[in-house]
Amino acid sequence: MRIWITVLVLLIPAFFTQCNRECRNLASTESGSIVKAYDFGDCFLYTSLDSQVVIDDAGKWTAFKQKYLKFCDTLKLENIDFTQHMLVGYKLKTYGCNVAFHRKLTIDDSTKTYTYAIEQQLCRGCNTELTSPNWVIMPKLPAGYTIVFTNKIR
Repeated sequence: MRIWITVLVLLIPAFFTQCNRECRNLASTESGSIVKAYDFGDCFLYTSLDSQVVIDDAGKWTAFKQKYLKFCDTLKLENIDFTQHMLVGYKLKTYGCNVAFHRKLTIDDSTKTYTYAIEQQLCRGCNTELTSPNWVIMPKLPAGYTIVFTNKIR
């Protein structure tokens, strides 16, 4: 019996050390036709969960900043050239110790579709609520095209 207790005492910390190492190594990525991730700096976004936002002109951008960005200096935000690009966000919630969001934009000219896919890579073991607005800059949506949002957890 003593041997089993000793084995358990040694294995449990090893399990948690491995989980902590895996949690630290998670990193979010962008791929496909995404230009880059967009950083809101010290701004807090007051958008609802599971919201899908497409900002494709300067007027919508100004209105968005006035309505959803609070307690920050919006003048310090990176400028976006809305003649070439648009700003897209997909705010998601998940539960885990840590999470990485792998964002990918696929453009299908045959179906005239942009697919913004987010795959969540979770480090399980605890039930902390984690969110990410997943804002990215991507090429402007051509006339006649639609954007589809997908989300999956691996």
